[in-house]
Amino acid sequence: MVSHTHYHLGHHHKFERDDRKYVADLETGDIIQVNDVEWEVLSRYQAQTRYQIVEELKQEYKLTAIFDGIERLERLGREGSILRPRRSRDHDHRDGVPPTKVEAVKPTTTNQKPKVLVPFHFTREKSALDYFTGLNRYQLLTNLSEFAELETLAFSQAEKQDLQTFDSVQVRNLHGTDKGTLMMPWYAMDNYDGILLLSQFLTDDLLYYRVPDVPVVHCIDGVQQLRHALPKILLTLSAFQRSIDTLVVKASWMKEWLAELGVSTENVRVIPDGIDVVAPMGDKTLAKQHTAAIFEKPMFTKQPIVGLISGFEPNRGAAWISEFARANRHLAIFVYDTMLVGAGSPNPYHLPENVVIFSADDEETRSVLPIFFQALDLVCFPAMPGTPLSIVLEAMAYGAACVVMTKYGMPTEVAEAGVAVKSDWDNFGNFHVPMAELSRTIHQWLQPSKRHGLRERFTDQTVQRHTRKDAARELVKVFEESLQRKTDDGRGGVTSPLRAGSPSPYPPIFCRRYEPDTGTLRSCTYRLGINRYDSLKTALASVLAEKHTPAEVESVFKHFQREGSTPTCEAIRAGNGFPPNRVEINLAGVEHQQKGEKA
Repeated sequence: MVSHTHYHLGHHHKFERDDRKYVADLETGDIIQVNDVEWEVLSRYQAQTRYQIVEELKQEYKLTAIFDGIERLERLGREGSILRPRRSRDHDHRDGVPPTKVEAVKPTTTNQKPKVLVPFHFTREKSALDYFTGLNRYQLLTNLSEFAELETLAFSQAEKQDLQTFDSVQVRNLHGTDKGTLMMPWYAMDNYDGILLLSQFLTDDLLYYRVPDVPVVHCIDGVQQLRHALPKILLTLSAFQRSIDTLVVKASWMKEWLAELGVSTENVRVIPDGIDVVAPMGDKTLAKQHTAAIFEKPMFTKQPIVGLISGFEPNRGAAWISEFARANRHLAIFVYDTMLVGAGSPNPYHLPENVVIFSADDEETRSVLPIFFQALDLVCFPAMPGTPLSIVLEAMAYGAACVVMTKYGMPTEVAEAGVAVKSDWDNFGNFHVPMAELSRTIHQWLQPSKRHGLRERFTDQTVQRHTRKDAARELVKVFEESLQRKTDDGRGGVTSPLRAGSPSPYPPIFCRRYEPDTGTLRSCTYRLGINRYDSLKTALASVLAEKHTPAEVESVFKHFQREGSTPTCEAIRAGNGFPPNRVEINLAGVEHQQKGEKA
């Protein structure tokens, strides 16, 4: 028997009379007339998943008719007929009812690898992010394919061509399917053990959080380019997360920051990107000579070199770097920053002469980065969103200690290899650290006595702990934990029981829809379980009516209809979806609809 997320089929009897089809509920005595599609759905409901039902029936019936049939049957279930709402384990236990039996989740393939869907819309972000982020994603998927069966979806041959770079991921070709009929998340309901999301822009991601019973693991890179948008991204994801979903961040300070924002970190995991460490080219003196020659800065052979791994907002960061360099003119400062000007380019920030800036933008510049890292005597970085931990670890893997500017204490990833200096920063890019204390600490840690034995001890630990393969293994463990939470929870993260009068199990997802005929984006809502788009105003009234009286909802709409009133919610403001003054909404009817009653 297949377990549907929200309902199971009650005791019933189907019969035909006078060329009409009926189903009798043997528990309530209700007799309900059904159409051909609903008849077929009921025949399959006990043995097939929703996805299987739709895929089988769409060969004979229109999709709209199939989804209408499913929606009507589940609406009847909310009213107490034919279908029975599934009850959560806690609710069953309180009522003295044996809990619903839920089978343990098993991998779907014979080699016991979990089958994971990897939506590939993240590839569109390539030009907006830095080179290392793309490289880390490629390496993650390549190594992850050893422990999981990875699959993505393509509607056309052109899309399939775009995915050729990631040869470790199988492409499920949907070229025979009308792309505008069913959305990508619909196909995520087909026998996947999990969904791995790598996108940072949330253009299509939020729909996947509404796929029933399939855990979502979302990796947030915390890249410098998106630092200004990270609070909104993370708060949005937190709001959409279910108990079976997991948010993966790349550094311990990201998790600390989430807690500071008031986000629950129960289902947040820290998995740093793996690093690549090449064999040293020789002694540090030779590396310093090469660095001096590349940048045409003789000072790099004469003065101690401090590597500053930056995660700053560009303009404020340039100002702080200038202040830091002027306070430490006896140091040669190598700055790794993906947003400031790279090597060989004009410097519009007019940084002091003892500063050089570099970032790896392609394979060629990536190949020389180990030379610079081997030349460093000390690594300094702010433990804040935007600072790439993988770059920090790679720089330190060649034997440099670190001075960490942090407001959360010493990061666990480098706890044995340096010292922390108390700093402060906010989400607007402002950064503050006692410059005198920082300079004094750097001077102390440049002394050989402080770094004695560090190279051998921490270098070996870093290389062993942060391999690409280890990062992939940790991610597989996250999927295993998510699947276990799904089994323990009993209903895929839906903790409250459904009963007659409760809202629809497929709430509206507020999103934007591209209109190819006009080339515009239209704000609307989408309900994944029934593949239906609704107008923004109807959905908003429906959602508000779940917890508010019609009078309260009416007052909200009147507030936004007042001349000169400006909505405070960006999503509402962008939608332009409020009804004009001349349009009336039957809010009482909406409330009845939420309760499954006839308005």
